[in-house]
Amino acid sequence: MLSLRNTLEQAVDDLVEKALARWPNVPAISGWLKLNTQGDWLLTGPVPEGLTISHPRILNFMARNYGCEPDGRYYFQNGPQKAYVHLVYTPWVYRIHPLAQGDLMLSTHTGLIGWPQAMFQDEQGRVLVQGEHGIGLLHSNDMDLLAAGLQEAEGALVHRASWAVPPVDPDTLIAARTRLRCVAGTSTGRRECSFTVHPIHSADVAERFKFDPNPEVDK
Repeated sequence: MLSLRNTLEQAVDDLVEKALARWPNVPAISGWLKLNTQGDWLLTGPVPEGLTISHPRILNFMARNYGCEPDGRYYFQNGPQKAYVHLVYTPWVYRIHPLAQGDLMLSTHTGLIGWPQAMFQDEQGRVLVQGEHGIGLLHSNDMDLLAAGLQEAEGALVHRASWAVPPVDPDTLIAARTRLRCVAGTSTGRRECSFTVHPIHSADVAERFKFDPNPEVDK
């Protein structure tokens, strides 16, 4: 199952569990995998710098096996080997999906559906969403969808919209690069939400939300 801190620690695939049982002491690695601000995985190790991973089966495998250590280091569990992920900004990149009823649906770059809880804007105008799965940057392609719900109230920006987590398999509603899915414990339904968009400085995000953007292997 999945457990929450400010982020999710994801249960691994059966295939990965079997590999861990067979090879329990494979050393972890760092410095070869990066998550950029568009939610893309980039290889940065002994391959051409910045090679983007795009194969759907690989993307879905990575999505299912992306997790976080208690100390805030994010990783991809690649079979028996843990690969720590360099985060260009945040550990999650959020997408907004408009539904037929006019509701909005929020997902992470790994396809996890959940509820928004707070919103922020940094000094570059980028919007960050704190969701059930942690803090994440809103994908730049979805700024117009967000802007439709923005209002000014008493000198502050406020976002008002109806959000939904559908009771049906969300992957049947929206065509997405990575399979959309809900996790156990996430409530379904629709909510009218109003969030003040708080200012935040990008340099403070990692410390405030307790994640390590440049994780290293334990010494």
